[in-house]
Amino acid sequence: MGEINDETNEHYRTISSTLKGKTLRVYWFILKNPKTTSLREIQNGANLSSPSLATYHLDKLIELDLVKKDTHGFFHLKQDVKVGVLRLFMGSGRLLVPRFLCYAVFYSAMLPMFLLFIPFIFGPITLILMFTLIFGAVTNWIETIKAWRMEI
Repeated sequence: MGEINDETNEHYRTISSTLKGKTLRVYWFILKNPKTTSLREIQNGANLSSPSLATYHLDKLIELDLVKKDTHGFFHLKQDVKVGVLRLFMGSGRLLVPRFLCYAVFYSAMLPMFLLFIPFIFGPITLILMFTLIFGAVTNWIETIKAWRMEI
């Protein structure tokens, strides 16, 4: 059983070290477009200069067993892995959103609920709770926006 875990850990380390730069951009494009995708669509979507460069990075992904190529020359997502920067996101396809979004929505929803349902008494606990909710909402919205704008 230890061999399987060591093998799996080694596989993820290999994926993590390979999924960088343009290879990550190609994988990101395929993740965001789970339908069958042609080489030209991948080249344009990942902003690569030539089809041969797209083929090079796709071959890396096929070797890692993350993408497969069908008999018609189209590429499909085979395995969804969350390594490196991809750990910041959850979901799949067009619903790939930053993890911080859940926390941002939670804190943002709790703040008006706190103001509406709890009698507002100025005291140290109330101020600490309000500060915590405001701080949580602001920081998580900032991190969500940074993740959405991240250039992969």
